[in-house]
Amino acid sequence: MTRRFKIPLLFGLFLLITSLTIVSQTDPAKASRMKMQGMYLYQFAKNVYWPSEYNTGDFLIGIYGSKDLFNVLNNTFKDKVTGSQKIVFDFYESTSEIADCHLLFVSKEETSVITKVKKVLDQKTLLVTELTDISNSTSSMINLLYVNSRLKYQLNKSEAEKNNFKIGQTLTKLAYSTI
Repeated sequence: MTRRFKIPLLFGLFLLITSLTIVSQTDPAKASRMKMQGMYLYQFAKNVYWPSEYNTGDFLIGIYGSKDLFNVLNNTFKDKVTGSQKIVFDFYESTSEIADCHLLFVSKEETSVITKVKKVLDQKTLLVTELTDISNSTSSMINLLYVNSRLKYQLNKSEAEKNNFKIGQTLTKLAYSTI
Protein backbone atom coordinates (compact mmCIF):
# COMPACT_ATOMS: atom_id res chain seq x y z
CA MET A 1 0.00 0.00 0.00
CA THR A 2 1.35 3.37 -0.88
CA ARG A 3 2.01 6.10 1.62
CA ARG A 4 -0.68 8.19 -0.04
CA PHE A 5 -3.38 5.69 1.06
CA LYS A 6 -1.91 4.76 4.48
CA ILE A 7 -2.28 8.19 6.06
CA PRO A 8 -5.97 8.70 5.17
CA LEU A 9 -6.70 5.09 6.18
CA LEU A 10 -5.01 5.50 9.56
CA PHE A 11 -6.74 8.85 10.09
CA GLY A 12 -10.12 7.25 9.22
CA LEU A 13 -9.51 4.38 11.67
CA PHE A 14 -8.56 6.88 14.37
CA LEU A 15 -11.79 8.85 13.82
CA LEU A 16 -13.87 5.66 13.87
CA ILE A 17 -12.36 4.41 17.13
CA THR A 18 -12.65 7.85 18.76
CA SER A 19 -16.30 8.26 17.76
CA LEU A 20 -17.17 4.76 19.04
CA THR A 21 -15.55 5.54 22.37
CA ILE A 22 -17.46 8.81 22.71
CA VAL A 23 -20.79 7.18 21.80
CA SER A 24 -20.29 4.31 24.27
CA GLN A 25 -19.57 6.59 27.24
CA THR A 26 -22.46 7.29 29.58
CA ASP A 27 -23.59 10.88 30.03
CA PRO A 28 -22.05 11.94 33.39
CA ALA A 29 -25.27 13.69 34.49
CA LYS A 30 -27.31 10.59 33.68
CA ALA A 31 -24.84 8.37 35.55
CA SER A 32 -25.05 10.71 38.55
CA ARG A 33 -28.88 10.60 38.52
CA MET A 34 -28.84 6.80 38.39
CA LYS A 35 -26.38 6.63 41.27
CA MET A 36 -28.66 8.91 43.33
CA GLN A 37 -31.67 6.74 42.48
CA GLY A 38 -29.64 3.75 43.61
CA MET A 39 -28.82 5.41 46.92
CA TYR A 40 -32.52 6.10 47.47
CA LEU A 41 -33.46 2.50 46.64
CA TYR A 42 -30.79 1.27 49.04
CA GLN A 43 -32.16 3.51 51.80
CA PHE A 44 -35.70 2.28 51.12
CA ALA A 45 -34.45 -1.29 51.46
CA LYS A 46 -32.81 -0.45 54.79
CA ASN A 47 -35.57 1.74 56.28
CA VAL A 48 -38.75 -0.14 55.46
CA TYR A 49 -39.80 -2.89 57.85
CA TRP A 50 -40.65 -5.93 55.76
CA PRO A 51 -43.15 -8.67 56.66
CA SER A 52 -41.36 -11.32 58.74
CA GLU A 53 -41.61 -14.02 56.05
CA TYR A 54 -39.44 -11.81 53.82
CA ASN A 55 -36.48 -11.61 56.21
CA THR A 56 -34.64 -14.72 54.98
CA GLY A 57 -32.52 -15.40 51.90
CA ASP A 58 -31.26 -12.67 49.58
CA PHE A 59 -32.95 -9.27 49.42
CA LEU A 60 -34.05 -8.95 45.78
CA ILE A 61 -34.49 -5.54 44.15
CA GLY A 62 -36.08 -5.76 40.71
CA ILE A 63 -35.54 -3.12 38.05
CA TYR A 64 -38.14 -2.87 35.31
CA GLY A 65 -37.34 -0.85 32.21
CA SER A 66 -33.89 0.66 32.81
CA LYS A 67 -30.96 -1.59 31.96
CA ASP A 68 -28.56 1.31 32.59
CA LEU A 69 -29.86 1.74 36.17
CA PHE A 70 -29.61 -2.01 36.70
CA ASN A 71 -25.95 -1.96 35.58
CA VAL A 72 -25.11 1.01 37.83
CA LEU A 73 -26.77 -0.65 40.84
CA ASN A 74 -25.03 -3.95 40.19
CA ASN A 75 -21.65 -2.21 40.16
CA THR A 76 -22.20 0.37 42.91
CA PHE A 77 -24.09 -1.68 45.49
CA LYS A 78 -22.44 -5.03 44.96
CA ASP A 79 -22.06 -6.98 48.23
CA LYS A 80 -24.21 -4.53 50.24
CA VAL A 81 -26.58 -5.93 52.86
CA THR A 82 -29.74 -4.91 54.63
CA GLY A 83 -29.91 -6.53 58.03
CA SER A 84 -28.47 -9.99 57.42
CA GLN A 85 -29.66 -10.21 53.81
CA LYS A 86 -27.37 -9.72 50.83
CA ILE A 87 -28.86 -7.29 48.29
CA VAL A 88 -29.21 -8.76 44.79
CA PHE A 89 -30.49 -6.96 41.68
CA ASP A 90 -32.56 -8.43 38.87
CA PHE A 91 -33.58 -6.81 35.57
CA TYR A 92 -36.96 -7.36 33.89
CA GLU A 93 -37.74 -6.45 30.29
CA SER A 94 -41.40 -7.50 30.37
CA THR A 95 -44.08 -7.91 33.01
CA SER A 96 -44.15 -11.68 32.43
CA GLU A 97 -40.53 -11.87 33.69
CA ILE A 98 -41.22 -10.17 37.02
CA ALA A 99 -40.34 -12.56 39.81
CA ASP A 100 -40.92 -12.51 43.52
CA CYS A 101 -38.87 -9.56 44.79
CA HIS A 102 -38.78 -7.35 47.85
CA LEU A 103 -38.73 -4.05 46.00
CA LEU A 104 -39.56 -3.33 42.36
CA PHE A 105 -38.50 -0.10 40.67
CA VAL A 106 -40.43 0.87 37.53
CA SER A 107 -38.61 3.46 35.42
CA LYS A 108 -40.38 6.48 33.98
CA GLU A 109 -40.14 4.97 30.49
CA GLU A 110 -42.38 2.11 31.64
CA THR A 111 -44.94 3.90 33.81
CA SER A 112 -47.71 3.22 31.29
CA VAL A 113 -47.72 -0.44 32.36
CA ILE A 114 -47.93 0.11 36.14
CA THR A 115 -51.44 -1.34 36.34
CA LYS A 116 -50.21 -4.45 34.54
CA VAL A 117 -47.14 -4.63 36.80
CA LYS A 118 -49.30 -4.29 39.91
CA LYS A 119 -51.38 -7.33 38.82
CA VAL A 120 -48.33 -9.62 38.72
CA LEU A 121 -46.78 -8.37 41.96
CA ASP A 122 -46.99 -10.26 45.20
CA GLN A 123 -48.42 -8.18 48.06
CA LYS A 124 -45.01 -8.50 49.72
CA THR A 125 -43.33 -6.39 47.02
CA LEU A 126 -42.79 -2.69 47.64
CA LEU A 127 -43.49 -0.81 44.40
CA VAL A 128 -41.26 2.19 43.67
CA THR A 129 -42.02 4.29 40.60
CA GLU A 130 -40.78 7.33 38.76
CA LEU A 131 -44.03 9.19 38.05
CA THR A 132 -44.63 12.90 37.83
CA ASP A 133 -46.87 12.74 40.90
CA ILE A 134 -48.63 9.99 42.86
CA SER A 135 -51.33 12.10 44.48
CA ASN A 136 -54.01 10.38 42.40
CA SER A 137 -52.33 6.97 42.21
CA THR A 138 -53.20 3.97 44.33
CA SER A 139 -50.55 1.75 42.78
CA SER A 140 -47.21 3.18 43.81
CA MET A 141 -46.02 3.06 47.41
CA ILE A 142 -42.94 5.24 46.89
CA ASN A 143 -42.39 7.56 43.96
CA LEU A 144 -39.14 9.20 42.89
CA LEU A 145 -39.49 12.59 41.25
CA TYR A 146 -37.39 15.63 40.47
CA VAL A 147 -38.29 18.96 42.05
CA ASN A 148 -36.15 21.92 40.96
CA SER A 149 -33.58 19.45 39.56
CA ARG A 150 -33.31 17.63 42.90
CA LEU A 151 -34.32 14.05 43.49
CA LYS A 152 -37.14 13.72 46.02
CA TYR A 153 -39.64 11.03 46.92
CA GLN A 154 -43.31 10.79 47.78
CA LEU A 155 -44.79 8.20 50.11
CA ASN A 156 -48.16 6.54 49.73
CA LYS A 157 -48.12 5.36 53.33
CA SER A 158 -51.66 3.98 53.31
CA GLU A 159 -50.89 1.76 50.29
CA ALA A 160 -47.69 0.53 51.93
CA GLU A 161 -49.41 -0.22 55.24
CA LYS A 162 -52.23 -2.01 53.43
CA ASN A 163 -49.54 -4.44 52.21
CA ASN A 164 -48.00 -4.84 55.71
CA PHE A 165 -44.99 -2.58 55.16
CA LYS A 166 -43.94 -0.29 57.97
CA ILE A 167 -42.25 2.86 56.73
CA GLY A 168 -39.54 4.08 59.10
CA GLN A 169 -39.89 7.49 60.74
CA THR A 170 -36.78 8.79 59.01
CA LEU A 171 -38.21 8.03 55.56
CA THR A 172 -41.53 9.59 56.53
CA LYS A 173 -39.90 12.79 57.83
CA LEU A 174 -37.64 13.20 54.78
CA ALA A 175 -40.38 12.59 52.21
CA TYR A 176 -41.27 15.43 49.87
CA SER A 177 -44.93 14.57 50.44
CA THR A 178 -46.95 11.82 52.12
CA ILE A 179 -50.41 10.64 51.15
